[in-house]
Amino acid sequence: MRYPPRTLRNLLLSGAVFLACIELGACGYTCFAGIFPNGNGVIFTRTSNTPPACPPSTSTAMMNVAVTKSEPCAACTSAIRAEHIFVTLKTIQLHSMSTSSSNTPEWIDLAPQLLLQPRPIDVVGDSSPLILVQNALIPVGTYREVRLQFAPDTSASSGEALPAEISCGENRGNCMLMANGNIERLYFAAEPPQLLVPLQINGSNSLAVVPGTTLDLRLTLQPQQASSVSTSEGWHLHYVLVGSASISREDSVVH
Repeated sequence: MRYPPRTLRNLLLSGAVFLACIELGACGYTCFAGIFPNGNGVIFTRTSNTPPACPPSTSTAMMNVAVTKSEPCAACTSAIRAEHIFVTLKTIQLHSMSTSSSNTPEWIDLAPQLLLQPRPIDVVGDSSPLILVQNALIPVGTYREVRLQFAPDTSASSGEALPAEISCGENRGNCMLMANGNIERLYFAAEPPQLLVPLQINGSNSLAVVPGTTLDLRLTLQPQQASSVSTSEGWHLHYVLVGSASISREDSVVH
């Protein structure tokens, strides 16, 4: 890339000697050196063969994701007190509110590695929050909700083995282990098993992400009793999984 001597002279006005570098595309640069005695002179150029590393993108932010563990219900009887709640995560995604005319949701995958290796977790306990994702890059924009997808129950004929960390019994990946020793199945409203967690931020149902920020997403997952009626079982109670989310930015937590 070359500039005429007259153009650079006009930029420098009365400068007799100059050295300048201009950044080019792909993070490279070209340097110019010139000498102009009595209004006449020569320009030398040099283009870098090893361009410097590109600066960080200003159109992304970072997000960490953790699950806050719940303590067992001390006032509950052993039949309804969950000592462990096991779930097997397959995806953690953010719903982006697209500015396009299409109504198709756009999902940003925060943990693509879970698709290849689902992660079993226990969301009950008194330990520190369980880290699920660290420093995931997300585009700037507006987000409405989090989608968690879980490994479905498997059949003996499928040949798939559940992780050893799961204690839900044979061929089951999501359950509750009660204080009396019973195992309760966790039910989901959709197949494959998934949970949509809305992002409620200061009374708004959307989260605005600006460039260069780091966000901490805290999830809380808990069981909730629900009733249903079927022709085979009649009226019965079962447990469904519900969730909530909080976002912290620069040590200021908003719900």
